[in-house]
Amino acid sequence: MKIYNKKVFASGIFMEALGLLNLITGIMRQELEINSILLIVALFVLGFGSVMRSISRRMAAEDKVEELDERNRLIALKSKSKSFQVTQILSFILMLALLVMGKVSGYEGFLAMGVGMAFAFTISMFTEVFTYLYYESRN
Repeated sequence: MKIYNKKVFASGIFMEALGLLNLITGIMRQELEINSILLIVALFVLGFGSVMRSISRRMAAEDKVEELDERNRLIALKSKSKSFQVTQILSFILMLALLVMGKVSGYEGFLAMGVGMAFAFTISMFTEVFTYLYYESRN
């Protein structure tokens, strides 16, 4: 058995391990409910499908072509860019809300969470600037 797509194989094994771990903990706690059984079945089925896909030469080649397709790469790039922008906006709004709530209520926990969000927002801004400078210097 040869593995043609190692990333898909690893994700399949990881899903299988999560399903097995969920099954073991459910049996040990004696709390197997319908939603955890559905999750376990879904993890096993998806993991098995990923493992089978990674050991099939034809399917691995299809996955590679799909991954290298320019349209799919453009869509992935656009979605990552937009999600980064939305995350920045939401973290800024959340930071402002938490700081205002902390100032109005006097509860220091809100202020601490607001400062944490400000720290995360600052990191995202610096990351954006540094990546822009990096890619500008490469082109």
